[in-house]
Amino acid sequence: MPRSCIPLIAAVLASVAIPPMDAAAQAIPSSFTFIEKKQEAGLYAGVVTAEKGRFGFGPSGGTAFGGRYAVELTGPLALEGRLGFVSGTRDIVNPGRVLGDQVVGEGDVLLTEVDAHIRFSFVGDRAWRGLAPFLSFGGGIVFDAADAPIEEEDLEPADVFDFGTSFVGSTGLGTRWFLTETLALRLDGSFSLWSIDTPPGFSDPDRGFENVEESEWMSGLSFGLTLLYRW
Repeated sequence: MPRSCIPLIAAVLASVAIPPMDAAAQAIPSSFTFIEKKQEAGLYAGVVTAEKGRFGFGPSGGTAFGGRYAVELTGPLALEGRLGFVSGTRDIVNPGRVLGDQVVGEGDVLLTEVDAHIRFSFVGDRAWRGLAPFLSFGGGIVFDAADAPIEEEDLEPADVFDFGTSFVGSTGLGTRWFLTETLALRLDGSFSLWSIDTPPGFSDPDRGFENVEESEWMSGLSFGLTLLYRW
């Protein structure tokens, strides 16, 4: 091999072995970011609409507010708990009056709910462009913490509706939007079911009531926004 070719061959090998500076520095940005912090807590507000039942004495929904806490478990799963309230109203119904004229007043409602949910993130332990959509499901208990309305004092004891304490189950869809490492917004909607008991006066055959169930399952829809602090 002629000595004059040696420098040329060395230059070619060097150009192959050493990539250009621009190519080495180039990186393809990812739309996904890992969620590093594992706990979050926040306050929420929203609205709830609900069925009132066959006779219309059940709560109709109202303004929702409360607090929630969550901890990331593994992969896409997280466990969250909530203490929530729904401030609204319900009709006071007198079954002893003529049909169509049974509503005799309106009472305040303060539904108080304590529940726990499993949250499943569709993007795992990451966020896509700052968003982490999820599915949640779980249950707890709900009761009415409001005082009994004065209008019910004129009703027969068997005609008075009492919300009592009921199991509540719910499932929902939503997303978290990570604003910074420590702050996030959560937007979600959920479907819930709970049971209300029928007062004995609403099943009295002498009043013309027939085929009245002792209790009814009510459904409700809720939409809420939560400001979360993460650590």
